[in-house]
Amino acid sequence: MVFGFASATLLALLPTILASSALSRPFYWFSFGDSYTQTGFNITTGPLPSPGNPMGNPTYPGATATPGENWIDVATTKYNHSLVLTYNFGYSGATVSRDIVPPFADFVRTLPDQIDELVSWNMAQHPQPWTSSNALFSIWIGINDIDLSYALDVDHTALTNQLITRYFQYIQRLLRPVFTVVSLSRCLTDLGGRNFLFLNVPPLDRTPELLVQNTTVRASEARIIAYYNAQLAAGVDKFKSSHSGVRTWQYDAHAAFTQVLDHPEQYGFNNITGDDGTTPGQFWYNWLHPVSAAQVIFGKEVGELLHDTPW
Repeated sequence: MVFGFASATLLALLPTILASSALSRPFYWFSFGDSYTQTGFNITTGPLPSPGNPMGNPTYPGATATPGENWIDVATTKYNHSLVLTYNFGYSGATVSRDIVPPFADFVRTLPDQIDELVSWNMAQHPQPWTSSNALFSIWIGINDIDLSYALDVDHTALTNQLITRYFQYIQRLLRPVFTVVSLSRCLTDLGGRNFLFLNVPPLDRTPELLVQNTTVRASEARIIAYYNAQLAAGVDKFKSSHSGVRTWQYDAHAAFTQVLDHPEQYGFNNITGDDGTTPGQFWYNWLHPVSAAQVIFGKEVGELLHDTPW
């Protein structure tokens, strides 16, 4: 009878035990991008993300582009829906591809550099703690590509088409298997990307950098951004339809920035043109980057977008 009672009690508690176990298991987030995303994470030096330190190194909130938390910080630690460990490969100045739009310096890790870094490191992990179902991959890039090229005398439609084509070629590396030879046998090391979050380019034509330009220049950049974002959205749809089992989310950063810039007082700002980095109430910290308070707003919205996921 004692055994029967214990068994019945265990069965009654089983749903709670399983739920608690599921909540304690980490989910993984691999992020790629530029200074809007960077926290200075170094996968080689460590420490790596852990339950007590979800962003790994450096010390939270990391080496962000502006003082304080950024969107990926708070999406990981405040607006997450379970325990999330984030490997953030975002690098300041990154572009989609250095042979299309070179970054400002050779040492900058572009999108393929960031992906290659993860792939190389992942192949050395046996076994990998992440799977297709518990890993999210996010990409927020294109800001520097446009910022560095909008004033060039080039065919911007053709340039954008090149960027988007290359963008999704690189993303394939997160999806497809990679074969290696280990102990004379072939093993499958699959990043297994099935969950993807894409973020588009915000209205750079409203940054302090562009506000000093004339209306013709600003309108031209706005058109370039609109076309890039339209092609990115179309590319995401094609990417999803071409790969069975892939889930995608798109965060409209352009609309989010526009909402805040059009109604700053609703979000705690009273200045959308200044960029001295010290005056309270400013949306912009410098010529290109929003202050931490704005980044927190966008991180919260990303969390809301992912409301039905573990991330």
